[in-house]
Amino acid sequence: MARRLLLLCTLAAGLPGRAQEAYNPLQPMTAEQVLLGRTRNVVAEMLKSMPNFTCVQTIERSQRRPDTKRFQMLDTLRLEVALVNGKELYAWPGSPKFDERDVRDMVGGQGAIGTGDFALHARSIFLGTGVEFKFLGKEELNGRPANKFHFRVSLANSLYFIRIGAAENVVGYQGHVWNDAATLELRRIEMTIDEIPPNIPLKQGYKLIDYGQVAIGEASYILPTTMEMTLTGVNGGENRNRTVFSRCRQYMGESTLIFDDPPPEAAPRAAPVVTVLPPELKLQARLAATVDLSKAATGDQVIFEVTKDAVKDGAVLVPKGARLEMRLDLVVCRDFPYGHCYVALAPVRFSFGGNSGGLRAALDSPALDRTIQIMFGNLRPEARLPPAEIGQASPGSSMLLLRGSRGKLSSGFATVWRTLEARGEDQP
Repeated sequence: MARRLLLLCTLAAGLPGRAQEAYNPLQPMTAEQVLLGRTRNVVAEMLKSMPNFTCVQTIERSQRRPDTKRFQMLDTLRLEVALVNGKELYAWPGSPKFDERDVRDMVGGQGAIGTGDFALHARSIFLGTGVEFKFLGKEELNGRPANKFHFRVSLANSLYFIRIGAAENVVGYQGHVWNDAATLELRRIEMTIDEIPPNIPLKQGYKLIDYGQVAIGEASYILPTTMEMTLTGVNGGENRNRTVFSRCRQYMGESTLIFDDPPPEAAPRAAPVVTVLPPELKLQARLAATVDLSKAATGDQVIFEVTKDAVKDGAVLVPKGARLEMRLDLVVCRDFPYGHCYVALAPVRFSFGGNSGGLRAALDSPALDRTIQIMFGNLRPEARLPPAEIGQASPGSSMLLLRGSRGKLSSGFATVWRTLEARGEDQP
């Protein structure tokens, strides 16, 4: 797989299908058929009772070239992923709403990205049409006995869609599922992509999803907790994702995330006034809280506070104390010639009082070119070139260069931002 190709594995949401075999009332059911039927009923009820919810999804993406044995870390992503009416939706942490954008358009970069891990894989395996099952017996999983089944979803019955670059097609897969021996609840799915159309430059794909009890509100549900995916290209190179799901909570409405129940006496919150800032307005702001770059992930929310009234034509357009929300878009750290990190920040929105709006701005200070000259001015010109990875930053983001080996972007870090012409979606 070419280094800059983005790989996407998605699972279309399908309707529940028929049972594995036609029921014959004249033939007694075997113990295996009874166990499988009960297991599928338990998983079906789990999927049916699952509320609309959202979790934080932290993804570590790495890559191994065909001529090496070691994986190289590419990036760490943090997304909000929601299951809404049986459909997976994605947003950056802190976003006021989810949308139906292709997740590839959000994350970019070099690595693989996949969907379907919340509920769609379980739905397709346990409720899909023409899925073949075979009971393999009991074995211990994480200290508890579990029933192990082998399953196969043929290419003809599959809803698993894979895209590598411009090539895309449906693939077939097989694997194993483990269900708790006492409760029949789902505990693990292991799947291998092994029916691959010739137009897809993939040798094999592998995915492992572990499930556990997760509290949402006052109830507890069986939800995915971790996922690992490896895609092996025809040239022997590999892309790997390791994902952890955390901070799951209920999702209410199209644009409201419910974190806690409001007190009964709370008055309804007034709708914010949408404000559009003019171009060339200078916003002096400092970082509100320290960002630990060693633990940071693309998608993390970063907050700056305005330190001086932004005035135009005698009017205060953005007052001191206003909040500027940024998204961490990229972190690239190097140890030569001494520890330093390139950090990309993407402006998202501003807010103060009852006013808010989309923020389009460029970083005026500290200027990247000036910082490079100060830090690396005594080096050869080619040694002062920024790393190629910063070209992966999203359009509209601004770059900082920080001295220090994978350290911290400290609270109080001072910046000056210059607003740009608003886009159509920023208009009220």
